[in-house]
Amino acid sequence: MDSSINVVASKEQSCSAVQDVMGSSENESEQTGTSDSSSSASSPMPMEDLGPVFEVKGIRAATDSSVLTFRISRLDEPDNKDSWWEVTRSSEEFEAFNRLIYDCQKDGGIIFPPLPPSIESKYEDNFLEAPIIHRKQVERYLQLVSSHPTLGRSQALADFLSPTYVLAEKSGRKGIFAKIAESFAGSSQPVKVPHRDIEEFFQNERDWSANYSVHLKTTLNAVLTVIYSEKKIIGQLKHLCTALSMNAPSSYQQETSLIHHRLHSKMADSFLNIQDLTEDGLQRGLCDFYCIWDLYLQYLANEQLMLNRRTALLINYENSNRNWDKAKTHKRDEAEAAKKAAETAFEECSDAARHEIKAFQKQRVQEMRLNLTQLARSELARARQIRAALQRALDQARLFPVPDDPHLSSFYS
Repeated sequence: MDSSINVVASKEQSCSAVQDVMGSSENESEQTGTSDSSSSASSPMPMEDLGPVFEVKGIRAATDSSVLTFRISRLDEPDNKDSWWEVTRSSEEFEAFNRLIYDCQKDGGIIFPPLPPSIESKYEDNFLEAPIIHRKQVERYLQLVSSHPTLGRSQALADFLSPTYVLAEKSGRKGIFAKIAESFAGSSQPVKVPHRDIEEFFQNERDWSANYSVHLKTTLNAVLTVIYSEKKIIGQLKHLCTALSMNAPSSYQQETSLIHHRLHSKMADSFLNIQDLTEDGLQRGLCDFYCIWDLYLQYLANEQLMLNRRTALLINYENSNRNWDKAKTHKRDEAEAAKKAAETAFEECSDAARHEIKAFQKQRVQEMRLNLTQLARSELARARQIRAALQRALDQARLFPVPDDPHLSSFYS
């Protein structure tokens, strides 16, 4: 028992509407690994972020998290700020919505919030916490879309959160960005584009993102190992509580057996309390931590996809420049138009991407730091509670009343 206390004590250590609003605030960001340097390419100040239109909160979920219910309220109507409505959406509807916002995107500079992959494709069958993590990630995904300065004010989101929303018939057609996203769905290592960026800002971000994703994946694997270890401890505690509770008094030396039974019952209650604390800490601590950090691993994959889209536009721009240089007189105007179109597409994507990266990194640092702080506090509080429960169990065993019968007292001397 004392060794157990020492172990626990050691823990105390619609599509056009998507284009109407673009940009995010550029307050001073914390150090995130990105470079502040950039080329002289056009980079106008972003439009003022007007804040989210909708507030989203998950309230119910099916056992397997395939169907989720959310409470929705509008934040842009002060007179109706207390009004709200409920919407229930399935995994199929979320996938259709995610494809729609990809299809609506034109310039390719947005870092799309990641829709978590299905439980079956990501987790093992015996991982019982998977539906909980998946539900929280889907809720956070919808909150990230709602708070995005562009996607949050799109008609696509307004329609999806409407009580009258109906899943549209599948057209069988997919936008180019939806196809790219689908090809890398669930991958934390998007394909590398063998073309160095001409701007240091974007090249540094690409290098940092790829390197950070590797370390983040290693961290998440370690967290999963701890979660599985905690689950084994919970299982052993259940067996221990059952064994102690089933220790019924026998007819032989009945008085002694009765005392043993009472003592074991008290110990079983204490270990049952420790089991509850461990289960609660697992869901509120490590699972919440894994949920957010794994979501940002997927977010980084989407950032790398955005950088790859920008590089593709850069390559197209360079090719159009070469074609213009080589164009004959009668094709000069056509080549000029193609060059200007490629230049406009590349610069618009670059401007949007620059603001998106800065906003994303600021948000990532704040949320991951908050999540890590919450985990530390949760684990420290849980360790103290478990230590207190173990100490109470030990004190109860030491202070357990024993009759004055010499025969019985000899067992506890």
